[in-house]
This record gives sequence, structure tokens and C-alpha cells, in this order.
Amino acid sequence: MGRTLEARDLRLLVAIAEEGSVAAAARRLDYSQPTASQHLSGLEARLGARLVERSARGARPTELGALLAARGAELLDQLALLEADLRRQAEHGLPTLRLGTFASAGSEVAPRALARLAAAGVLVEIVEAEVPQLLDALRRRDVHAALLFDSADDPLPPLEGVAVTHLLDDDHLVLLPRGHAAAAAETVRLADLREERWISARADEDPSHAALARACRREGFEPRFGHRLDSFSMTQGFVAAGLGVSLLPRMAVAPLRDDVIARPLTGARVVRSVRVACLDALAPSLRERLLEALAAEL
Repeated sequence: MGRTLEARDLRLLVAIAEEGSVAAAARRLDYSQPTASQHLSGLEARLGARLVERSARGARPTELGALLAARGAELLDQLALLEADLRRQAEHGLPTLRLGTFASAGSEVAPRALARLAAAGVLVEIVEAEVPQLLDALRRRDVHAALLFDSADDPLPPLEGVAVTHLLDDDHLVLLPRGHAAAAAETVRLADLREERWISARADEDPSHAALARACRREGFEPRFGHRLDSFSMTQGFVAAGLGVSLLPRMAVAPLRDDVIARPLTGARVVRSVRVACLDALAPSLRERLLEALAAEL
């Protein structure tokens, strides 16, 4: 069988699609323009189809060329991931897993799971970021897997080439200063706190802020916001000082200060689902080890 597609061909077609001309693609790949044109003509001849339309304004892929460029970009990403893995394994003699995580999971679940993986001979590199950045890292194949969270009101978007597994449900708790009248009960009704000042995240689109706002509205009132903080530890400090109350995921309030009381909600839960997203390209053995290590720490 004759030669068909090579990584070199895909890189050239992707560069033409992104640069808008054969000359610019050639400069990007450190080719001469005649060499780039020769490679492109050879690829089109082997496939028996025109992949690029040229004009005085440059070059653009045909419909078939655009499809091949898009799929080629994905394949090149996977190839880069494989090459990086092989280099690390050759250097360390261990399989390497790049795991993304949001902060509260990174402080509670991930460290113990990583210790289990290390004991099993798996080297792990951690990437800490917010969920939107972790989703981008998965799309770019910059990480093999990521701990993410979503909710019924704000589900994760579809992720092509990624398998998502539910790990746990993380309930939100009301944080109250010790001595607060509502702290005497085992559970708390949000409606009973309608006159309180709430300490919440600075950005309205922050998941914990949005969850609090939705929960209060379901109880028939708009929360009055006082201090807006992104640090969970600072939030606890402000609650302890009597500067407001807060609503945070259970995972985000560990460890809990002695002068702060955490109570679950009465009635409807406010909950986020913590999930593990793994690239389909991740070796099945590594995926199984990761899921087992995380499940063991719940």
C-alpha cells in the first residue's frame, strides 16, 4: 500500500487553515514555499481530492480540507500528548498522569489519592485551576484527566473524546458564627436567614455565589450581600467575627474553624456533583488506577 497520511501532512494542512496562505504556513513550519506547495500537491494526489483552494487573497481549505484539518489538529494533539508521556516515562521509569483539579478537591481528595497512585508506581503532575480552565485544558489535551464539578442548574458542557464519571455529591452547608441563634438547630432553613448579610464570592458567575442566589430565590427572597471574598479560609474568618453568614460546599469548608458552625439545609439540598473526566486516549490501566484511588478516599 502506498503512503497516505503523515504527521507532516497534517501539520501543513492545519497551518494553511490557520494562517490563510501557503506562504505563511511554509514560514510557520520553516519550509520554503515551493516545498510546502510540493507537499500539498502530493497529499492531494494521494487522496485524489482537492484540499485547498488558492486565490489572490491567499488559500483556504475546501470542505474536505477543513474536515481533515480539524481532525488532523485533534490527532496532532494526541500525538503530542503521547510523545510527552513517552519522554516522561523514559526519564522517570514510571507512567505519568497529568491531573487537573479545582482547589477544594485538590486539598481534600486529591492528595490522598495521589499518595495511593505513587505507591502503585504512577507519577502524577497536578494542575490547579477553576472548572472553565480545566475544561479548556481537557479540550487542548494539556491534562489526561480532571476533577470537575457541576450542578443540575449548571451542567458540564459536552466533551468530545472525554469520559466523565460521577465521583460524589457535595452538599452545601450554612456557615454561622458560634453563638448564632440558628446554630442551635441541627439543620437550618434559608428563609430564617433572610435578614442576614451573606458573605459570597466576588464574581456573580462564581458557582458558589450562583448556587446561593438561586437557593434563596427558591425560598422567596433575595439575599443581601455584604463582603465578597474568593478565599474560603477568609470567609470562615469573617463568619467567625460575626460579619455575615455564608453557604459553601462541604468540601470547601474543611478544615472547619472551632468558632464557626456548619449546618446542612432543611428541605431541598443545594448540592454540586464532583466528577472525574478522563481523556479517551488515556491508557485504560491508568484510568482504572485513578478511579480506584479516588473512590478509596471518599
